[in-house]
Amino acid sequence: MDVELARSFLEIVSSGSFIRASRRLNVAQTTVSARIRSLEQQLGRPLFVRNKGGASLTPAGEQRGQSCSTSSA
Repeated sequence: MDVELARSFLEIVSSGSFIRASRRLNVAQTTVSARIRSLEQQLGRPLFVRNKGGASLTPAGEQRGQSCSTSSA
């Protein structure tokens, strides 16, 4: 997995929001969205449920999050 895709994914998980993640990563929100869209296309499934209150993980997103934290440990 591309490092920037992984960082964006993990920052959204941590912050609960695409907007907060973009601020923490110092990139535009559209950049974070594009990275996640790319990751979702690579994996063939959605990773987040997006809504006005933020973003929450889908079951596939939870699996990806577990594998990312295992890889970084």
